[in-house]
Amino acid sequence: MPNTLVHFAAQGAASHALWRRVDPRFVYLGCLLPDLPWILRRAVVGFGLEVDAFDLRLYTMALASLAVTLLLAVAIAVATTAPRLVATVLGLNALFHLLLDATEVKFGNGVHLLAPLSWRMTSFDLIPGESPVYFVLALGGALLVAWEIARPRGTAVAFGLRPRRLAAAAVLFAAYLVAPLPFLGAIEVSGSYSVKTLREVELRPGRAVSLDRTAFLATPAGGLVQLWTGERVRATGALPTHDATVSLHGTFLESDVLRIDRLVEHRGNRDWPSYLGLVLLALVFLRGALGPRALPRSASGA
Repeated sequence: MPNTLVHFAAQGAASHALWRRVDPRFVYLGCLLPDLPWILRRAVVGFGLEVDAFDLRLYTMALASLAVTLLLAVAIAVATTAPRLVATVLGLNALFHLLLDATEVKFGNGVHLLAPLSWRMTSFDLIPGESPVYFVLALGGALLVAWEIARPRGTAVAFGLRPRRLAAAAVLFAAYLVAPLPFLGAIEVSGSYSVKTLREVELRPGRAVSLDRTAFLATPAGGLVQLWTGERVRATGALPTHDATVSLHGTFLESDVLRIDRLVEHRGNRDWPSYLGLVLLALVFLRGALGPRALPRSASGA
């Protein structure tokens, strides 16, 4: 998926075109909503928590689907004083986010737009991940959010702390967390992220697998591909002669031997623009917490 700054650029510009005056906090929070489950997954893996890697991947995919993300958007919106507006801003930006994700060329990766009616992944495969388009958008996203932080701002949408609002938000948030559970089996059957193939170790031979941005390790004994589960399998075929981040289509010859049918090496690192995006989002909320700043008379038309 494109880095967070790319989403800020494309979605921030679209949001300002749709709404003349919009609270930027909810625009840029909406840019991030579908990625929150993946951030959670990375944290769980990073802290080494004892969770089944396959079930965690299935649960994350369900949380990141459009339908379930909209539950989170509504949960946040009902805790504000303008729930309809905030729900619309968050919901449309979640949709825009997933559509933008689907434009990138990926291997065995995509978004779930039609869930729970269908758990087949959607991918338009229009723009390579290393395209200069994404670099330009990332730069534009950083500048746009920096402008949002620095510019004078009118009254922002407030959070409502009334017990009824908070109770409704809590119920909806709980529904968001629970909603994926009935669909984990359907997601696995759909073949998303090759979960079924990787889980059924003894049945792997002859099955195809696609992996997006995974680690390849060149060793004296031969190449190794690291699966997103952490398992490493031996690789055959046309392989890099050095460690690399790769996307690939392959076929298992044995349960631990993968023939590479097509491989693309990635040279860019997309983590740091996303980390910067998270910092900028925090600053947008901090700017909002400091209170609105009155617009100059000339800017307000007074």
